[in-house]
Amino acid sequence: MAKKSTKIDATAEATLTTYKGFGKDWKCNPGGVSFQYEIGATYKTDKQVVRCGAGAFHSVLMPLDAWNYYGPATSKFASTSVGGKVVDDPDGDSKIASAEITINAELRLPEFIRAAVKWIVDAAKESVTTGYRAHAASTGNGAHAASTGNGAHAASTGYRAHAASTGDYAHAASTGDYAHAASTGDYAHAASTGNGAHAASTGNGAHAASTGNGAHAASTGNGALSAALGARSTAKAEVGGGIVLAAYDETVFPAKLVAVRASLVGQNGIEAGKSYRLTTAGEFEIVE
Repeated sequence: MAKKSTKIDATAEATLTTYKGFGKDWKCNPGGVSFQYEIGATYKTDKQVVRCGAGAFHSVLMPLDAWNYYGPATSKFASTSVGGKVVDDPDGDSKIASAEITINAELRLPEFIRAAVKWIVDAAKESVTTGYRAHAASTGNGAHAASTGNGAHAASTGYRAHAASTGDYAHAASTGDYAHAASTGDYAHAASTGNGAHAASTGNGAHAASTGNGAHAASTGNGALSAALGARSTAKAEVGGGIVLAAYDETVFPAKLVAVRASLVGQNGIEAGKSYRLTTAGEFEIVE
């Protein structure tokens, strides 16, 4: 199931709850033009509303789809409301274009993940389990799996698949390009594989691991670890946590692994809450 069952008429006037990603300065760059947003503000356009076109406002129905455009390790996110004309793509992800958008509130990573779990629970009840030691598994392109409860597990495979799990010792795993995994709770783990894949985990002792080119890993909480092991991947962690990164020589085929490095936050120039990439010389570089 790629989206909620709500069908959007391309000519419809609608009001929907959506989610949006931004750069760290609350800017987006549609068509290469920087647009500044503010929390609490409403924006309108009288230009033609086209998905992925200039002039409209873009957001997503499924929270984790925002990671397709703004990785969790390098971005900010907000809950939004859209109105006026709304256009979607039934063959794409849940990204929509709208004539109006209101930036309601910033969602920190734990809040964002909880919103994703709720969305999946509502959208894919056949792939949701609740309760202690609960399990959920879903396969297929655009598949979703969600599990809630201590010791809960969620696994999803397929292109653009999503897995979300909440509760202490919860695990979420997702495979496939642009697949996402999110997990909340102490000692929770999130793992995602595939190019452009993202993994985010919150809670003390939580871990986030992501493999694949351009993958991102973000982890919050004391003792939490973020590992991103693909080419051009990024990772960030908070105070008391650490990061693990890899670098590749991409001038040869297949790309050659040339460096792997780990560091605690507070050492080797690694600052809490900032995203880093590893150079081929084995040095950490900050990703703005």
